[in-house]
Amino acid sequence: MKRDIYNNQTYLAHNPTWHEEDAEFKVKRIERLIGSYPITFKNVCEVGCGSGEILVQLQERYPDVKSWVGYDISRDAIGIAEKKSNNKLQFKLQDIALADNSIQFDLLLVIDVIEHLENYFSFLDSILERSNYFIFHIPLDMCVWSLMREDMLIESKDRVGHIHNFTEDFIKSILRDHGFNILHQIYTEPVYKVKSFKQKVVSVIRRILYRIHPRFCTKTLGGYSIMVLAGKDNKLN
Repeated sequence: MKRDIYNNQTYLAHNPTWHEEDAEFKVKRIERLIGSYPITFKNVCEVGCGSGEILVQLQERYPDVKSWVGYDISRDAIGIAEKKSNNKLQFKLQDIALADNSIQFDLLLVIDVIEHLENYFSFLDSILERSNYFIFHIPLDMCVWSLMREDMLIESKDRVGHIHNFTEDFIKSILRDHGFNILHQIYTEPVYKVKSFKQKVVSVIRRILYRIHPRFCTKTLGGYSIMVLAGKDNKLN
């Protein structure tokens, strides 16, 4: 029987803040992506909201948005998030695929979620008709460096639950296959702390290479993620 690491406190033990400290970094990139393309939204949902801190900070930046809601299947995560709810912001311990089909949003956030899901294909199908626009944030764990150091992928699986590893072109192809029309994208840089001398050297080389050729850097040394703004591909619906 598989372990539900998100509800038996295993994930919580490895990540006691549920990555709350990364929220500001991600919110700034979300804000940049939204600013790069003319979309309007009054109702926002985050699937796999974790600690809820991303929605809290977005609410501060977009005060005219009427409602914010976060869904998560983890009792541990919702236990952290629900303390931050207010009259416009609420959190639900529920799989959005099981929510009422009439529930619709203008913008749906999927931030560092897909890599955790056993069946991300059915997940993508379940959210397509839930919103007009989507923002995905997906780590590009598969690169030349990680293939040479497969222990990195195993450590990522055990510590943060990444059971799928993607390259940029592959995950964008998957999104298109499931009816998402990619409107704009940006790379987001690593936010983890480097500890050893070797990690520091690799980090410096990575930053230099990224300035020279971002795409080549993500495919060789990795460490970066992709943030994608998408709409629905009406040709497939």
